[in-house]
Amino acid sequence: MKHMTPSLDILTKAARENRDRLTADEEERAKEAMTAKAETEFAHLGGTTEDRVALLMAIDKIEDDDMRAAGFAAIKMPEGMTTETPADGSAEAELDALAKSHQMANPTLTIEAASAAVLQTEDGKRLYAKTLN
Repeated sequence: MKHMTPSLDILTKAARENRDRLTADEEERAKEAMTAKAETEFAHLGGTTEDRVALLMAIDKIEDDDMRAAGFAAIKMPEGMTTETPADGSAEAELDALAKSHQMANPTLTIEAASAAVLQTEDGKRLYAKTLN
């Protein structure tokens, strides 16, 4: 009776498949973590959540620790900034509504560009002045 041992090719193939499966699982976990960050810490950035995840994943792949940290620091939400919607009726809420309306009328604009355009209008200037008081 022959002694049956798996060939080296079969073992190598199995090891590669296992490594690929683990890498895919790790990548999925990393993407989930980046999605959570994209929706919270980096929600202030323009684009979709998927756009922000792609950006975060690209920065995360930078090998140099200091450069990677600098990349994340460069796009992190500034201290005191919030993505929360202001209370209804406030000047901030009115500005936000005007910016969203302007963006809907001009779909190629980001919300930031729409907000900047609104601030150039008489209503925008008046409402912005109220936010300073």
